[in-house]
Amino acid sequence: MQRFGLLIGTGQIFFSLFGFFALVAWGWWVGLVSIRGPQTLAFGLVVVWFLFSAVAAAESPDRGVETSAASLAMVLVTNSIFLFGPSTSFSNEAVLPVFLFYVRLCAVLAIVQIVLQFGGIRIFSFKDAIPALDPVLVESAYNQNAVEFYGSLNRRANGFFPMEPGALSQLLAIGVIVDVFILRRLAYLPLYAISYVLTRSGSGLLVLVVSLGAYPLIAPLKSLRVIAIGAAVALVIGTTYLVAPEPFDPIVSRLDEFSSTKSSGYARYVAQLQTWDYLFQTDRVLIGSGPGGLERSPAYFGGSGNPVLKLVADYGIIGLLIFLFYLVLSIFRKDNSMLALTMLACYQLGGGNLAMAPFLIMMAMLCVWSQPPGGAGLRSIRPKAASARSVPALP
Repeated sequence: MQRFGLLIGTGQIFFSLFGFFALVAWGWWVGLVSIRGPQTLAFGLVVVWFLFSAVAAAESPDRGVETSAASLAMVLVTNSIFLFGPSTSFSNEAVLPVFLFYVRLCAVLAIVQIVLQFGGIRIFSFKDAIPALDPVLVESAYNQNAVEFYGSLNRRANGFFPMEPGALSQLLAIGVIVDVFILRRLAYLPLYAISYVLTRSGSGLLVLVVSLGAYPLIAPLKSLRVIAIGAAVALVIGTTYLVAPEPFDPIVSRLDEFSSTKSSGYARYVAQLQTWDYLFQTDRVLIGSGPGGLERSPAYFGGSGNPVLKLVADYGIIGLLIFLFYLVLSIFRKDNSMLALTMLACYQLGGGNLAMAPFLIMMAMLCVWSQPPGGAGLRSIRPKAASARSVPALP
């Protein structure tokens, strides 16, 4: 459902959000969904501060920067999905296997895309394949039909269902974390590696590096195994690159894009520095310029948005701290710290995820609704049938 929705101004309304709330309503009706108390209180603080920032911006605009009520509504509605969690009747053991099936399906389809491309069939966009779908697609707001490099006619794999090659690379990185570090399986690593190389994207690798590097800071006692596995994977990748560098050349060559103002790498990781410099020269950095202020800022560079920058620009440093408290409270558990850290890395480094329903729903499903296997530290919350020993003997 990532590609389907409506374009509203500079934002998008994803149909997956309606689907999620419909499932929540049905789950509430049949007893599979519960409201999370602490998260609801934290979200209340978010709502109060965001409304205060919006009112302050309306009463005293920042350098004439316009605001958008729709932006405020979309951020609050989309991020309210973390208020809902599984009840004791929900079978959360099924979530991770379903997610991994999705990851592997996208990985296989990425390979199929490339094979078909060199056979003359280039289906990387639903709009190009089925023009009648254009009114209900949000593809035009994303780099979904990306070329290997500027001037090339060849496309980078996106796996059909993720929006962009970068989104697929991040999805594969999350799949590696789930398979290797939670389920402790290596069998699908070759599939992930081959598919990842075909994305010609560095964002997934960046997410893995940041996640592995930051994990010892939040779980020092559990990090030795993670560091060992990460070092082994890095050694394998490095050795493979030295033996056969050709498959990696497109990814390495894209490092030059950081110097080009027309590249996604420049927009995502370099251009935002100008916006940060502008924000800290204003007197609204604490309370923000109001909802939608970032995109209407004179220092904004198209495509350079990320959640932290967006929150500070719109709702100030105070709004950022309140929102991060809510988000961390919503997704972190003792048993899923590595997965939650990886999702936060994707959240910040992936670009534009503050109100991107498909990614946030995936974050909620993995960090709120899923359950690691018994060997990973917790048992399922699904009630177990009474054993024979627990049944009282008849008189």
